Amino acid sequence: MRVNQDILPLEDKQHHLLVVDDDRINRELLMHLFERDYHISTAGGGREALDMLHEDPTIDLVMLDIMMPNMSGLDVLGEIRETPATRNLPVILISAMANTRDVVNGLRLGANDYITKPVDVSVVVARVKTQLMVKRLLDERQETITELTKAEKLRSQLFRIASHDLKTPLSNIRMAEHLLRKMLPEDKSTNQTLDTIKLTVESMGSIISNFLDMVELQTGQMDIKLKPIEFKDVVYNVLTQYEIAANKKNIKLEMQETDGWVTADASRLIQVVSNLVSNAIKYSPENTTIVVSTRTENGRGFIYVADQGPGIPEDEREKLYTEFGKLSTRPTGGESSTGLGLWIVKHLTNAQRGEVGVDFPESGGATFWISLPECPPPSEENNFGGLGEADKPKVKSKDDEDTVPLRPKLSSHDS
Repeated sequence: MRVNQDILPLEDKQHHLLVVDDDRINRELLMHLFERDYHISTAGGGREALDMLHEDPTIDLVMLDIMMPNMSGLDVLGEIRETPATRNLPVILISAMANTRDVVNGLRLGANDYITKPVDVSVVVARVKTQLMVKRLLDERQETITELTKAEKLRSQLFRIASHDLKTPLSNIRMAEHLLRKMLPEDKSTNQTLDTIKLTVESMGSIISNFLDMVELQTGQMDIKLKPIEFKDVVYNVLTQYEIAANKKNIKLEMQETDGWVTADASRLIQVVSNLVSNAIKYSPENTTIVVSTRTENGRGFIYVADQGPGIPEDEREKLYTEFGKLSTRPTGGESSTGLGLWIVKHLTNAQRGEVGVDFPESGGATFWISLPECPPPSEENNFGGLGEADKPKVKSKDDEDTVPLRPKLSSHDS
């Protein structure tokens, strides 16, 4: 019974050698030398060898004579290396002792090794074994890469499917909570229950959004569109968006100087600054202040978010900006945390050609910052500069029918 070599483990597979030489005696000599341990095929010329390689993908190594009529071994080697299917196939050149120049040219063309005539049996056997071992290791590496690629693709698909399936029931719960507020009479206990439902849905929505962002960043599928963005637009919109959350903990949001323009993706920059401000609110004690400021220097624009929280223990600071980086400091109001917020900040900022960092003032707290390439204000803002209406966060108007852009009502030292 013939064993299918393709299904054997790489270490148990009988290797297949192709001997290419126009001299029949040389072909028979090499065939006799290796036929006990390997499956041997032979070709008497270059074109015949290339046809065999095209038809038989099981060949593991080629022993190739350089001096052949019609088509030299170097010409055959060139075609082997130019063909995707055989580009990485081990090739050992067979050369006359004095033919040094052809050997050098062959090695430059991509030959893996060479042997000289007359053949030294022990040298030939050792070199063939070495090249087959290297090929086996490379094949195993490629198999591992292929399996990891498949696993990563499957993981991404599962994340997307799971996230999509979770979004639908969350939307239904959000709608039910909204309807119940209208249907049920005003009652403190009922309102507390509905508030809990609302906060839970918002927390779950944030977790799903973070996981989707993580998948897009890891797979390189996130679409980044860079254009001139004014700091003031971003900071106004983000701080207004988080004003209610800050008020619940009696935290003051203070906006200092926000001059300057940078090259960034509008929605992703808002997301980055939102994550930083959200984190600052989450980890800040009640009755404290969060200060957001900007500056430009040496062709870079910086945004700073400074809090008066407990800071980060020195031995845990290396975990900042890492995936699922959990620290001993906990949210001060019982908020949830996925450990992905700062990791997303880092990678979104990097995707916009930016950098991230954090400082720890002696007075306490932490100052998280990002920097992006500075740019001059656009000459026609309405055409391509600043945030468009679609980029700005929206809130419901009183009648819950129309959406309106958020307007800042903040403590500000910005003139």
